[in-house]
Amino acid sequence: MKDEEPISRVDRNLLQALDLPVQETTIPTSKVVSITVASSVTGSADPDRDYREVRDNLKRIIVQSEDAIQGVLEVAAETQSSRAYEVAAQLIQATLEANTKLMHLHKQLKDIKREDTVKLAGSVTTNNNIFVGNTAELSRFLRARKDLESAARELPAGEDIIDVG
Repeated sequence: MKDEEPISRVDRNLLQALDLPVQETTIPTSKVVSITVASSVTGSADPDRDYREVRDNLKRIIVQSEDAIQGVLEVAAETQSSRAYEVAAQLIQATLEANTKLMHLHKQLKDIKREDTVKLAGSVTTNNNIFVGNTAELSRFLRARKDLESAARELPAGEDIIDVG
């Protein structure tokens, strides 16, 4: 026998008002399903895999939000409903937040990789440095380094350059 959905209270009241028979159905019991999740929560320390998974989820959310915004804007334009415009504004805000989270995710991964590099580099000691080249190459290198340091000082405090590519 096919499982029927339970009748809602509104439907039951309508059926009673129209003097139609009300057929009660039972709600089927649900089964418990266990799901195994392999992530940093369960002890798997694979930040690259977690990063890719979260990044894919955020991108999927952004794409779905953009589609939903287009649909709500069409409804709002057709109905001229202020509520539809309010929903569109909320969806736009949610999409902007998802984009911001995606950018923060890039920065967090960059910071994690920087920490890993510092940990690896911390175990290496360099006693002697030797420059092999002519003075013109050395002056070009020093000038480029000075330009890079001055450009870094011009950045507002607390902001990093994030490579999105």
